[in-house]
Amino acid sequence: MKYTLYANSGEKADRKTALEITLEKGGISLDYSAYDSCFYSPFKKDNDPLYDGCVVEIFFSPTGDVNEYLEYEFSPNGLVWAGRITHKDGQRLTQMLDPNIPHTVKKEGKDYFVHAFIPTEYALGISRFNAFRIERAGEHAPCLLYAAFPTLCETFHVPSKLGVLQ
Repeated sequence: MKYTLYANSGEKADRKTALEITLEKGGISLDYSAYDSCFYSPFKKDNDPLYDGCVVEIFFSPTGDVNEYLEYEFSPNGLVWAGRITHKDGQRLTQMLDPNIPHTVKKEGKDYFVHAFIPTEYALGISRFNAFRIERAGEHAPCLLYAAFPTLCETFHVPSKLGVLQ
């Protein structure tokens, strides 16, 4: 399954981002292509707040429960952020997970490419996901937000916007 990410406002993106999801035994493979990147990511270790820099992400609910999903982020420098997100009583709770996810990152010019394998159960027509990219030129620069299924607001954490894995 191939997806092109749009500006999170729903408009055409000014920077191309594509994701291919391949279903495999024992999990899902992700192949991101992020073009025209600034590569801003001052972080030094996994599970740092990578979302404050350039990153590609996936929210994935194996069971289809949109109020509980896995979140994985991959920086252009090869770092990973991993967590389990739960929405309950109007609050968003985060449980950090082991970021040791098989992945590779390749940079070519101003582009980067991420291949990752998420070991998780999945069910076509039931599991739900959304894919994202954050692009930022520096600490105080505005974030450019891109999504497979745009949330149409300033956060990606909109459970109702998770699409069904087909």
